[in-house]
Amino acid sequence: MDAEGGSTRWSLVLAAGSADAGAGDALQALLAAYRPVILAWFRRHAGSDAADDATQAFLLHFVEHRLAARADRERGSFRAFLHAAMQNHHRQAWRDAHAARRDAGLPAGEAALAALADPAPDVAAAFDRDWALQVVARAAERLRTEATRAGKARLFAALQPFLVEPPAAADYARIGGELGMSANHVAVAVRRLRERLRDHVRRELADTLAAGADVDAELAWLRRALRGD
Repeated sequence: MDAEGGSTRWSLVLAAGSADAGAGDALQALLAAYRPVILAWFRRHAGSDAADDATQAFLLHFVEHRLAARADRERGSFRAFLHAAMQNHHRQAWRDAHAARRDAGLPAGEAALAALADPAPDVAAAFDRDWALQVVARAAERLRTEATRAGKARLFAALQPFLVEPPAAADYARIGGELGMSANHVAVAVRRLRERLRDHVRRELADTLAAGADVDAELAWLRRALRGD
């Protein structure tokens, strides 16, 4: 497994707690990679003030209780499993906190628990979009590292704004003038970078899927999440 977790696979993560010494590192690499998404989820559910503590408590719970070892590798992505684990942990934390309130003679707020168990659809959609954006961001960072190692850091910096949406026709000539390239060469460079970004997105998605899972289906899901479909 490389330092960036690039060779991590969900199938390896599912072996966490087994005899495979690398499984725990793989799990923690994925959790660290998607911590911004986890933090955003807890901000929506627990509030900004409590989100950092709730995120840390969840990550510790996930690792210490070897939750990944309980997963069924045939049932889907790390994204879906992690989302369910966060929901379950948050509900249990809520129950524990309100059990203490009941012991102190304070109202438990069962209506709030019902709302917690059935979050609004836009909250789920927000998680999906956060996840998709983080996948693209990590893929773009892999691409930036690749370009830097190839001595093309300046080219990447100039073309990075056009990785997701291609430039307008006039931009090719403008960028070419800045880089000392023809407009046609800029167009070719943009196309190649976009193709490499797609490769890295696929690789990033594969890192979160069970062995043999359909990466194309997950890529289609990612596009829908980014569009807000």
